[in-house]
Amino acid sequence: MLLSASCVAHGQRVTDRNSHLWISHFGDHKLSDHWSFHTEVHIRQAEMGAMPQQLLIRPAINFHLNPEVMFTAGYSYYYNYRYGAWPIKTGSWEHQAYQQIQFTARVGKVALQHRYRMEERFIALQNADASSESGYTFDTYLYQSRFRLRLMATLPLGKREKVEPKAWFLSAYDELFLNFGDNARLDLMNQNRISGLVGYQFNKQGNVQVGYLLQTLQRPGAANGADLVEMNSTLHVILTYNLDLRKPKTPTPAEPAR
Repeated sequence: MLLSASCVAHGQRVTDRNSHLWISHFGDHKLSDHWSFHTEVHIRQAEMGAMPQQLLIRPAINFHLNPEVMFTAGYSYYYNYRYGAWPIKTGSWEHQAYQQIQFTARVGKVALQHRYRMEERFIALQNADASSESGYTFDTYLYQSRFRLRLMATLPLGKREKVEPKAWFLSAYDELFLNFGDNARLDLMNQNRISGLVGYQFNKQGNVQVGYLLQTLQRPGAANGADLVEMNSTLHVILTYNLDLRKPKTPTPAEPAR
C-alpha cells in the first residue's frame, strides 16, 4: 500500500525486474549470560550470481535482557556495485551505525520474532571529476535516517514442538524499510522484503536455510529522472552458526559429610 501510494504521488515510474543470488552468514556468539558478539556477512550477486550486486559486513554487540528480549548496537559497511538495466554511475559505499531491539514469543509451535531497527546512514556522494580514472570522486557524505520493522515466523516440521537438532523447519518474514528525517527528497518507503525459506537445524549451534526473497526497492529519479522500482526475485542461502565462548562454570565442591 505504501509503495503504491508513493508511486502515484510521484507520477512517472519505471519497473526493473532482476534475478539475484544472496549468500548470508549470521551468528550470535555468547561471551557471558547477558552479552554476545554478532557477526553477519552478505555476498549479494546479480544475474543469479553472474555479477556482483552488493557486499555487506555487519558486526555488533548484543545484550540479552532475558531469553525473549535482546538489544543490539552495531556497525554496517555496504559496498554497492553496478548492475541491472539502470546501474549506478560507479561503485559506491555506505557506513552505518544502528541500534535495534528484538522480541521473541511462541504461539503453539510457531516461534515469532519482532525486530525494530534504527539506522544512521552515511552514504558516499559521487562528484564528477575528469581527472579520476572512474570519472568521479567521493569526498562528501549524505546523511539519512532509516527505520526497519521485521516480523518473522518459524515453524518446526513433523511432530516436534520447537526447532531442535536434526530437524527441518519453515520460516517466513516480511521487513519494511522507512526513510525519514532528511531534507533531501525521499520516499516514505525505501524498500520491502518478503521471504519464505526451508531450513535444517544440524546441531544446537547452527542451521542452513534456502528460500525465495522478493525485494521491492525504490530509487527516486534513477531512470533518467523517473522513479525506478526494482522488483528483485532472489534465491537466498543462509548459514547461521552460533558459538558459545563462555568459560565453563567451576562446579561447587560438595560439603564433607559429618
